[in-house]
Amino acid sequence: MQRIQPITGQGRALLFIAALLQLTACRAAPPANPSFNDAIQFAFRDFETEEPARLAFALRQLERELYLGVDIEASNNLNRSLTPAELSEDDLIGLEHPGRDVSTAQPLALATLSQHPIERHRQIPLLLDQRPVEPGSPDYYERSFLAGTEACWEQRGCEFLRTVNDLTKDNILLTITYTLPKDYRWIDLALPDPASEPSPDAQPAESRWAYIARSWTTDRAVDESNDRAIEQSYSFEIWLPRDGRGFLRDGSEANAGEGDWTSDSSGGGTLRMIALWAETEIGADLSEELVAYATRGGVDDIFTAQEDWLDQSLE
Repeated sequence: MQRIQPITGQGRALLFIAALLQLTACRAAPPANPSFNDAIQFAFRDFETEEPARLAFALRQLERELYLGVDIEASNNLNRSLTPAELSEDDLIGLEHPGRDVSTAQPLALATLSQHPIERHRQIPLLLDQRPVEPGSPDYYERSFLAGTEACWEQRGCEFLRTVNDLTKDNILLTITYTLPKDYRWIDLALPDPASEPSPDAQPAESRWAYIARSWTTDRAVDESNDRAIEQSYSFEIWLPRDGRGFLRDGSEANAGEGDWTSDSSGGGTLRMIALWAETEIGADLSEELVAYATRGGVDDIFTAQEDWLDQSLE
């Protein structure tokens, strides 16, 4: 006679989500268009480029694609999400990683608006204890810095902030402790198009500062029971100013899916986006839609936690 295994608390949570998805007819995020994919893959791959004007160009394209591609002010996070293209092996050149087929890493991108300007957001990467802004790691998330870059980051005295993070990811899908490198970089979005021929009489544009981040796993990470794992994970994040100097609508543009939203770079605050490419083993046969549903919720929780922390730091 087959023995029936008891359902754990984590298993019950997964069953609950599966039932919820059936009730709500959960849909996958729409695929991103080629311009979005080109921009985000270039920005991830060329994060370390010695030609920042090329990176600035990609970020300006990404800014436009987000404002036109999703309803950035929607309450439903599905309406603020896209499914980017898969990463390729070329995108990982220069990164120490688990060596798995990167095409098996499930992609997801989620965007939102923050009421706080970048001048306030730039404090968050300097927190040694990241738990207040990382709700997916409520018990353990410690950050250390490489090359002393934390001393010059906030005032843009250095271009990069290099961090190493020891954390425990704890959610309904898995509980795993691992190490995560994560780097940040300042970019001047006012740098000229690298393909343009500057006029000898042209005056340099006033700087328009944004910053980005890239993280990756170096090894496979498993839980204590050895039945759940983060096989590989990569992320790319943006903080772009909403200062009226980026994408602005003039009536000639069209939103994706004939949407009627009107957001652009003129609203104040910061445009945020987190893109993930992750492959996990969670000990159950769950659909990609269910995993994406849980992942979107986790990313949105990060956005909310960061906003709450910035709100409280003003009090």
